[in-house]
Amino acid sequence: MTDIANMQAETIAAAQDLAGLDEAALYVLIGTQEKAIERNPVLAFDARLAPGYETAHQGLVTELKTLGERIVNKWSRALFDLVCGAEPNDPARTQLLSAVGLSEAAAIAAVTALIMPLVSPPIAAAVSVVIVKKFLIPAGGEVCLYWGEQLGPAEG
Repeated sequence: MTDIANMQAETIAAAQDLAGLDEAALYVLIGTQEKAIERNPVLAFDARLAPGYETAHQGLVTELKTLGERIVNKWSRALFDLVCGAEPNDPARTQLLSAVGLSEAAAIAAVTALIMPLVSPPIAAAVSVVIVKKFLIPAGGEVCLYWGEQLGPAEG
């Protein structure tokens, strides 16, 4: 396998390992990852990045959670636009909708693969789990409609 394929496989495995966390814990993790990557950019390549919480460098947990929510909203909107845009036969849409119909693990793998070119592996892993749990699984067969309703209008 190529380095990119290895990184993608590792990131998908990391995302699936995060599936047991609740939404709030994932938001804090994403905020913590973002702060750690800001301090040490090489950490962006560690798909399993789980930095410890450091008050002095990262601020309050509520601030980390808010940061994580903003990051999820940003990438969820970008992925929604890609998957649910104007082209109904888009391969990304077909891939994602097929995966959602299979299982949570398949949906997490598909979202992770779609979002990896846009964001670092550790953020992609955690964000993909939130997107699947919050937007895709609850939507059933109406993924784009439900997802769009949950996101609300795009901010200009």
